[in-house]
Amino acid sequence: MLGMVSTHTARRPVSTVADVLLAPALAGASVLGETARLVSPVTVVAPADPGAEPEAGALLIVPDAGALAAADLGDAAAVVCRRAPDDPAALGDLPVIVLPPGAPWGAVLSQVVGLVEGGSGRDAARDALRAPLVAGRGFQGLAEVASEMIAAPVAILDEYLDSLAAAALSEDDLELLATAVSAAHGHGPASFLGLFMEHDMPGLLRVLTSGPAGATGVIVVWLPGEPTAAQESVIAELAEACALERAREVVRTETEARLRGDLVEELAAGEVVSRESLVRRARHLGADLSRGAVALLGSLQDPHTDGRLISDQRLARRVLQQARVSIEMHVPRALVDWRDGRLLALIPPPPDVADLARDDVEERALTLAKRVLSATAQTVPGLALTFALSRHTAEPERLGAALDEATLALSIGERLGRMGEVITFEETGTYKLLFQIFADRPEELSSFYDQTIHPLVRYDEQYQTELVTTLATYLGNDCNLAATAGTLYTHRHTVRYRLDRIAELSGLDIGRTDDREKLSLGLKAMRLLGKRVVMVEDRKRTAKPA
Repeated sequence: MLGMVSTHTARRPVSTVADVLLAPALAGASVLGETARLVSPVTVVAPADPGAEPEAGALLIVPDAGALAAADLGDAAAVVCRRAPDDPAALGDLPVIVLPPGAPWGAVLSQVVGLVEGGSGRDAARDALRAPLVAGRGFQGLAEVASEMIAAPVAILDEYLDSLAAAALSEDDLELLATAVSAAHGHGPASFLGLFMEHDMPGLLRVLTSGPAGATGVIVVWLPGEPTAAQESVIAELAEACALERAREVVRTETEARLRGDLVEELAAGEVVSRESLVRRARHLGADLSRGAVALLGSLQDPHTDGRLISDQRLARRVLQQARVSIEMHVPRALVDWRDGRLLALIPPPPDVADLARDDVEERALTLAKRVLSATAQTVPGLALTFALSRHTAEPERLGAALDEATLALSIGERLGRMGEVITFEETGTYKLLFQIFADRPEELSSFYDQTIHPLVRYDEQYQTELVTTLATYLGNDCNLAATAGTLYTHRHTVRYRLDRIAELSGLDIGRTDDREKLSLGLKAMRLLGKRVVMVEDRKRTAKPA
């Protein structure tokens, strides 16, 4: 279960007085004497014997230490007693552990012996770490208990090195950890854990936590020296407890995902879902769809391989986790899911505004989508997360139509090469009509492109001219000749000449409304067919410096 990397070379397989104090039966005990001697090694547990000098390193069991004197203790490591000595100063700096009222000797002896001999150290640690698991305190509760038991800062990270919990970390600790995580993130997701485990971090102990599918994360412990046997027991049990908590988290997440998926699938399939049933089911999942929502759909792609959709489930889970955190931070009652390799969210209107106009709801959703893109930019380096937004649908039972709008907008955006951006259904305009033709009868769209724009493309390729770019720029500037010339950094006469050439080649006069619309639709058909128009701005970005 464990993979351990330590910056130390020697191991000290003995317990100390401080380790003994980790025994649950000693909870609430008081310690008299010099605290510096708590690090003294304990080699054996023995009763006090007036007839013999105690062994060096012995933990003496003395029910009543009232009459003890330093002369009776030899080189003992510490004393455990029910009643403190009458004169503690007479014992010098020897630690004296005074049991809490009512502590049973049987439990004290068995646990202390186990800690010293290593037999039940893990049992004691397991018992202590079971409490936060049972109480549902999660990874944070485990980190806090473990940190207190081993008297050292503890951090728990997942397989992507995102923090799950931390306890007792100083600013310097946080900075050191952040530096190591950043270094590992710079080499791609497949090597996160390996690089982190190999990173030079003196004074840190790193222990992998594992599950059935492999490593699930890493525990980081700040230790000035090699861990004692008792500390190793706590760390080992912490790794086991983290594996249990992760397994429980996976079951909970999968159950919620199945319920969300069932609801989304019914909406997307157009099944009849009553308003009351839909709202009630959504509330069970922590979402409020009583006033409808804007549908958000996102895809993760690799821009270096012609927009290939990413199907790696590890990356999918990571993106979903990061996006969900970002969405819920701004819209706590959204419904977020991962379906068919895509991120899906139903974004409701803000609960604190009763009568918000549809445009305002959609504007808020657009702002949220841009924030999520920004927040997840470093989550998957080198990949592009693209979002599409529907219009706001106020009727919960009609949210299936909102999902269809987001799906169409995303498909159009992907065809137009708009990876890493947010596309709204409203801005797709006439692309919606052309895309439907493309989906049902692609040959008709190709034929329309051949009749309008293809002669210009063929001429540009043959003579290295810019007729298509000039046409797109002219239409983009609302047929303003001066603005087009300024955008293209050319003379107005040159633009006019090119427009005349466009009319000759295409048979369409851009000065006529009907012909201008055909040329505009021809450009859009060209983009949907994957034949990208090279604009001036694109040439500027790709141009090499002289």
